[in-house]
Amino acid sequence: MKKNIFLAFISMLVITFLISCEGKKIMPIDGWETYTDQITKFSVKYPKNWVVQRFPGERLIIYTTKEAIKRFKSFDAEGEPAVRIDFSAVKLEGDKTFDSVVAKKFFQDTIYSKPQNVKIGGVDGIKQTYQFPLGDGLFQGEIYYATKDNKLVNVLKFEAFGGTFESYKSAFDEILNSIKLAEIPEVKQDTIKQIVELPPPSQNLVKQQGEGFTIMVPDNFDIKFPKIGGAIKSFQYIGERRADCDIRVDIIDASKQNDLNKIAEQMKPNHGNVNPSQSTLGGLKAMVFNYSPIRGVNSRVYYVVKGDRLFRVTMNWFTGEEKDYKPIFEKSINSIKFD
Repeated sequence: MKKNIFLAFISMLVITFLISCEGKKIMPIDGWETYTDQITKFSVKYPKNWVVQRFPGERLIIYTTKEAIKRFKSFDAEGEPAVRIDFSAVKLEGDKTFDSVVAKKFFQDTIYSKPQNVKIGGVDGIKQTYQFPLGDGLFQGEIYYATKDNKLVNVLKFEAFGGTFESYKSAFDEILNSIKLAEIPEVKQDTIKQIVELPPPSQNLVKQQGEGFTIMVPDNFDIKFPKIGGAIKSFQYIGERRADCDIRVDIIDASKQNDLNKIAEQMKPNHGNVNPSQSTLGGLKAMVFNYSPIRGVNSRVYYVVKGDRLFRVTMNWFTGEEKDYKPIFEKSINSIKFD
């Protein structure tokens, strides 16, 4: 009798273990694509059916799903067995050194392994592993550091919740082996000066991922991250031809004030004291200002509230080239979607 009870207990443990293992959601890889950063020339393969966030010149983040993004923001003890692949290029400027970049950690130092010497993208680098238990299993990660030109440090992270890291290990290794490291390109001095008329905005739009939004912008525009007073973060999309023609998205904290009508009233002095009109943007209610901030330049500014964030979306265009800029800018603004 005791033997039968013991065998039944063991059977229950085995079944529980199998259910737990089978319950892990492993995201399949439906083929590969290659991302190349046009600024730093960083290049890497990634699963084409995963979720990608691009920040040219700075960072590339790849998640298994959109839900995975939420878990990496909250680090809840239980949830989706999310996976993140995170690549960033850190400039060595001021008092920042390779060693100081390696020393800066997101978690407590005690959970990281001792640094190991490895090869990354054909150069010497450093690898560390880290892990800690959570309610639904082990959270594990690998982090790599390498520099190709002693001007940029490539920081590469592979992370997984729910004890699923080993299930993705072969994919992580394939991604790691595909990497071409970021570097600051050399600026060559031309001996012959030429006057070249720079192109207007392209009619071909490409998707850019922001923080909480996506937008389609001309494919010959660059993305910059200016520091704007009062904004959590700003995204500026601009071409080479004119500095007074751009699209900018500012993200502002709206946790204390999210009444759109009151916000618009408060913002009137910043927009020539014109009265705003009501519209929609990305499927949400918007308040819009149309005014001229300086002679020869017109502006249209949208305010949209999403959750505890206020999005200020601005398009500026030179009136002398309105036919080249305004229609494509309007098309770009109308493409915006909020997460």
